[in-house]
Amino acid sequence: MKTVNESDELTIKPSKKPVRVDAHYVSHEIQHLLHFEAGFLFTVRELLLRLGKSVREFLFDDRSKYVKPIVFLIFTSVIFTLIAHYFHVDYSLFNVDKIEPLKGKIRSKEIGEWTDSHIGYTNLIVGVFIALWVRLFFRKHDHNIFEITILLCFVLGEAILCLGLFLTVAIVFNSSIPALIGVSFYIIYPIWAIGQFFGERKVTNYVKSSLTYVLGNVSYLATLILLAYILKIVTN
Repeated sequence: MKTVNESDELTIKPSKKPVRVDAHYVSHEIQHLLHFEAGFLFTVRELLLRLGKSVREFLFDDRSKYVKPIVFLIFTSVIFTLIAHYFHVDYSLFNVDKIEPLKGKIRSKEIGEWTDSHIGYTNLIVGVFIALWVRLFFRKHDHNIFEITILLCFVLGEAILCLGLFLTVAIVFNSSIPALIGVSFYIIYPIWAIGQFFGERKVTNYVKSSLTYVLGNVSYLATLILLAYILKIVTN
């Protein structure tokens, strides 16, 4: 029978000591989360300059160069929230509590506060509503609901980021013009982006994208109003 001598004994190496949590560690973790060194600024640039081609590239070719769509949407929404908080911007993008004719008729205060304080998740939900309409209007194209939702994550993330940057310029230079440009961009960019994704040269695609954008937002707001109405009935 073979005996186990000292040279045959298994040696247990001590586990590697974790690095200290400091500014460098936090910066590295954030970069790793966002894949920043390969993707964030690249993603922002590509979505601005060649939206349709960049999203198609992410879906069907090379995803390594881009930030993941949901992470991109959440992170850009966080940037917008920080800008709004730092400069004390009073914004109301999806707050049904600000609809005056509905005051007292629905329980909208809690819902309005949640949507204003969770812009990232709110944008994601809006994106899903728009994606459903896009899937209906562009059903002849071979894109499933998940691929369209990825498109909307990128599009709405880019739109909210640019809105925040324009608002920053408006406040720094005390001018309303950049703010108006930012709001216009926030509305027009998604319409242009959806149309470009399905075919840059077809005018009908931009007409359809306009309808999907409007119907998506209306459906979302209608759902919130219905939810607020149900809450009022249940709590009374």
